[in-house]
Amino acid sequence: MSDITAPTGIDAAELTLLVGEPGARAYDAYPIDLADRAEAQQALSDLPAEATALVGIEFDDPEESGNRIVLADEGLDAARFVDNHGHRLAPDHVLPRLDSLRRVVLTAAR
Repeated sequence: MSDITAPTGIDAAELTLLVGEPGARAYDAYPIDLADRAEAQQALSDLPAEATALVGIEFDDPEESGNRIVLADEGLDAARFVDNHGHRLAPDHVLPRLDSLRRVVLTAAR
């Protein structure tokens, strides 16, 4: 998926959050699968104390079956995190409010 011209919504249960130390690269992050929120919360609590930042997200490519997409660094700017009430969450608020994350809307990617 090289270009998104219309917003694409992805349900939070289909996401893997990449969590690490602030400034870490996505490939050094801990993957937290959101398919089961209770397991995700437990996995977050088991991480080292320094792993406090959302450094990327991973999800199935909606256009090409079998492909996974990782958004990190500037690419993460294309993601808008939305809570259960339709309000936008800043990336640094996603982990503390994980229970209320409903979906991610991808607005642009290159």
